[in-house]
Amino acid sequence: MIDSWQPPSIESVRSFEERRLAVLPVAGLSGDLHQDLGRGALAVEIIGSLSSDEARDEFLKNVREKFLAGTPVPFVADIVKESKLENVLIESLEFLEAAALTDTFRYRIVLREYTEPPEPPALSAELGLELDGALDLAAELGLDLLDLPALIGSVPDVGQILEPLQPAAENLKRAVGGATAALDPLKALFGG
Repeated sequence: MIDSWQPPSIESVRSFEERRLAVLPVAGLSGDLHQDLGRGALAVEIIGSLSSDEARDEFLKNVREKFLAGTPVPFVADIVKESKLENVLIESLEFLEAAALTDTFRYRIVLREYTEPPEPPALSAELGLELDGALDLAAELGLDLLDLPALIGSVPDVGQILEPLQPAAENLKRAVGGATAALDPLKALFGG
């Protein structure tokens, strides 16, 4: 049963379980070390077939509704009886209609165990207060030890940098200064 719905005409139900192992090769060691990272999410595959258009349409309506919702649903089957499986997500759907199998519709549903994510830790007003004094001390030491004038080096006087540009700036000022007088007739025309 997927939620309150039972897939019709089931031909087979398979369960897949695996351990997540990190393989760690070690130079000079025959074989590898393995670190067990725990159990992976259990998967269940349901395969079946239907033999009428009405049955196919009803099946597609029910299974796609649950698939598109994307929410975890309860699942019960004999094959997962001793596992801790309670809720599943419909991971994938496959459908097949073939000309050689007239009036037959085949389906494959893969369900994946759903585990509720843990609640994020609550942020409190005291978060980091135990570090406050240590951070202040580290900041003071860091700035005291940092010789900023030595890092900057010698900065030339800005006046020295701009001195070669001074004659060009004066010429530009004279040329643009006459443009305002040339625009006076336009000002009078537009009432400005």
